[in-house]
Amino acid sequence: MNSSFAIDSVGIFDQNFNQIFVKARSIKVDVKEESKVMEHPVESGATITDHRVILPTQIEISFILASSDYLDVYREIRQNYLDASLLVVQTWAGVYENQLIASLPHQENPEMFSTLTVALTFRQVQFVVPQYGVVPRRKSNSSTVNRGMQQGTTATQSSDKGSTLHNIIGRRL
Repeated sequence: MNSSFAIDSVGIFDQNFNQIFVKARSIKVDVKEESKVMEHPVESGATITDHRVILPTQIEISFILASSDYLDVYREIRQNYLDASLLVVQTWAGVYENQLIASLPHQENPEMFSTLTVALTFRQVQFVVPQYGVVPRRKSNSSTVNRGMQQGTTATQSSDKGSTLHNIIGRRL
């Protein structure tokens, strides 16, 4: 038997970098690092591409859980799914942080000799840090700064002028 089958091709870690799901054996890893390319038509009929948006990384990992401990491992996986735990996924090609278990499908097949097949989908959580700065102020608006709530005045209607809308409509009739 080849000893490379006992080596993990992927490791799942918590935020303290403690390995979890240790007894789950990965059989397939599919990493999707994608972007959305922004395309815009122009008057000539051509399409221009001016920028792209990098989408969150998505990782699909298929695991086999051995019959001797699949209940405990599945409970651990499910608890991390329910808790929305942020995890770190390490593959041979890279380390992917802030991964959340997005889906937890599994197959129960009697032909698999008392094992459980789980196909986890991880999705990257991206955090946005707001940036604050001084907003430029127009000199013409400076008199309205720090005045607080103002009470409006009631409009008066002049009998000889009427409203502008009334004058426009009245002339057309």
